[in-house]
Amino acid sequence: MPLLTSTPDTLQVGRFTLHILTAADWRLDQALSRDDDVIRWTLFPPDLSDDRARSRMDRAAEARGESLLARYSLRQGGEVLGTAGISSTMDGTPELMYALLPSGRGRGAATAATRGLSDWALASGIPEVALRTIYGNSLSEAVARRAGFHPVRTEQQRQRGALVKMHYWTRSASDSAVLSD
Repeated sequence: MPLLTSTPDTLQVGRFTLHILTAADWRLDQALSRDDDVIRWTLFPPDLSDDRARSRMDRAAEARGESLLARYSLRQGGEVLGTAGISSTMDGTPELMYALLPSGRGRGAATAATRGLSDWALASGIPEVALRTIYGNSLSEAVARRAGFHPVRTEQQRQRGALVKMHYWTRSASDSAVLSD
């Protein structure tokens, strides 16, 4: 199911900026695919070749054109810290995702991106957004909480062929009203 509205090319999220990924950003995806923590704690594909990283950028652009996905580079000044994005889902609840390079961690970038993308989505009329964290990823769970998400359920999902336990989190427009007080 497509997102209800078109996504912005750039989004300012506190002291960080989200820029829609372009074909030239393939090395960022490749770098993330080679980071042990990204591979352990996300569904990001491991060890992307040059061709596979470029292909992911092409597929992301196609999916954005169909309002199914928007992936961004997450930056502070001129420094690229990682990626964040929003995707459509079968049940209509858009899902957020993020992955940071080691140099981007511990700065509040994931929280800012998650909060900024969910603020944008909710302000655009999307009633609820979701994200998933792999069970045991306390750092990502803290990001979800700081960004105003609440755990809803535990589920299982495939990660590179194995079932992993996931926490499913949501944030709605009513949660946003509470946060702004």
